[in-house]
Amino acid sequence: MVEQQPTTHEWSDRLRRLIKDLQLTQAGLAERLGVSPATVSRWLAGKNEPTAETYVALGNLAGKPDGNYFWERAGIDTSKLPDASLRQTLSSIRVSLEDFNVIAGKKVSQHIAGKSNAVAIPLMDVTAFGDRVPPNENVRLSQASVQDVLLAPFAWCPHPENMLSMHVAGDSMYPVIPSGSILFVDTAVIDRDQLNQRLVVVAHRDLGFKVARLQRLAGSDLLVSANPKYLPLDVSNATKWKIFGEVLWWISKDTKQGA
Repeated sequence: MVEQQPTTHEWSDRLRRLIKDLQLTQAGLAERLGVSPATVSRWLAGKNEPTAETYVALGNLAGKPDGNYFWERAGIDTSKLPDASLRQTLSSIRVSLEDFNVIAGKKVSQHIAGKSNAVAIPLMDVTAFGDRVPPNENVRLSQASVQDVLLAPFAWCPHPENMLSMHVAGDSMYPVIPSGSILFVDTAVIDRDQLNQRLVVVAHRDLGFKVARLQRLAGSDLLVSANPKYLPLDVSNATKWKIFGEVLWWISKDTKQGA
């Protein structure tokens, strides 16, 4: 009796092709995406499908033109945007942070994943808190969804496939990072020694995400806020407080009223 092979899905076939094209092992792809090799194995077997943010990262890895498929699986559609607008958007992004554009609910075309040197960064519906008391509801990243996709210059993203963005609420980092800003986080950088004196997002198993500057002292790690009314927070317990990633930059609106 011939053993019947399990039915696979198009997305698992595409993943196999991507691994082959990139000349990676399953473990190599897992490392690039920040997941376990077992997770990649389940994707390839068609047992579990990648999340939306993973599809965005896969699209960045695939490049032109195959990345288009992964972006579509993330639920993004830019098919109605004329090519000229895309080229203008990408040119503007290279000039200034003020020219970041949000592509909401649209499929990303080959212009983004190809020669444009732009990286698609998912904006997650999670919030890093900047107050003494964290938000009432802690949304875990595994439960989060992609709200929008932001474009950034490739040169600004040391690890393009590991970039994501999130909201900020609270005034502990004011005036450096105002409440309502959007953080861009490199989740590939999590070594505490490497991140000493740098802006980071840390994840608490119960309290969610926190943004501040990491300061390593003899025997303790502290999160230091920009706002002097907030005392440093001890995050030495790596079991409770895990480094989520380094904050590379952020964008915020000018909230000044009047003149």
